Amino acid sequence: MKTSILRISRTIVLAAAILAGTWSVSNAQSKIPSYLSIGGWIDGQYTYERQMTSPSIYSETNTFQMRRARLDVKGGVTDMIEFRLQADFAGSPKMIDAFIKLKFNKYINLEAGQFKTPFTLENQYSPLNQEGIDNSVVINKLAGFSDVLGDNRGAGRDIGLMLYGNLLESSDGSYPLISYNLGVFNGNGINGKDDNLKKDFIGRIDIHPYIKELVLSASVMSGTFPNGLIQDARNERLSFGAEYKDDALTVRSEYVRADIEKAYGGGNYDGFYVVAGYWFKLGESQKLRPVARYDQFNQNGQRDNQYLLGLDWWPESHLRFQVNYTVRDRAQYDQLGNLFQAMLSVKF
Repeated sequence: MKTSILRISRTIVLAAAILAGTWSVSNAQSKIPSYLSIGGWIDGQYTYERQMTSPSIYSETNTFQMRRARLDVKGGVTDMIEFRLQADFAGSPKMIDAFIKLKFNKYINLEAGQFKTPFTLENQYSPLNQEGIDNSVVINKLAGFSDVLGDNRGAGRDIGLMLYGNLLESSDGSYPLISYNLGVFNGNGINGKDDNLKKDFIGRIDIHPYIKELVLSASVMSGTFPNGLIQDARNERLSFGAEYKDDALTVRSEYVRADIEKAYGGGNYDGFYVVAGYWFKLGESQKLRPVARYDQFNQNGQRDNQYLLGLDWWPESHLRFQVNYTVRDRAQYDQLGNLFQAMLSVKF
């Protein structure tokens, strides 16, 4: 009871601080440094799901929820120094991003703090930009969201240091031919200290084969984790992917694999997804995108398939409405499940 009261009190204090800050911003615009940007968004979601969870037993969900309530503060203090602070106030308030960037030149730069790891292409997407309401299953399970090692690794982020930059650029300098990310991380997700004495290493390389809209990508993770009986259990993951993206069309696919050491075996995971969407402009600021996605996730010989159809509608630049319908074919029970989701987002 005491813990609940403390959480509620903390939420009220943080909300009051945001309201006070918002009022101050609206009444004192001239006092905001020119390098500072304050924004965020709110996601309200409806979910209905019916899925077999064990033989002859079904689970149903029918709920509204506040999926996200983000406050995002970022800026460039100088040409060399950038920073970002992003917090989420849906549920228990938590820090999502807290990092600085030191931009030395186009070849080498440093990012330090808590931020998205460079593992996979899809993990780099903001929820405001990704095609579906949820990530594909293999990204969800193997890139640090509802991770196979626990939800404490949520949000696809970690705490660490990362070097990044471009190795080669196009002849006109408009896009990189080869870019890289190389980082060392705690390996324990957001807002947490390392839980062993070793660090995780993550690297990604992206290649644009003289086509600006096309990227070929590969990433790798090498780390350890304590699993009870083994203090430094193996956590090895890799991904290969490709994406074509222009002003209208997006097509992306990735394969992800993980070899995770378990005390009693059974730590082999892999899967892939293919997603496509096409933007139709309906007016100066209104656009609509049909989306289709197939993804597959294999866990110790059990294969799950998902088939998604969706619509992504922006009536104007600050308002978004998404609808997703997903058929889930879970091989474990040889039974189909149905998932319907709708999300309303307001960006400010």
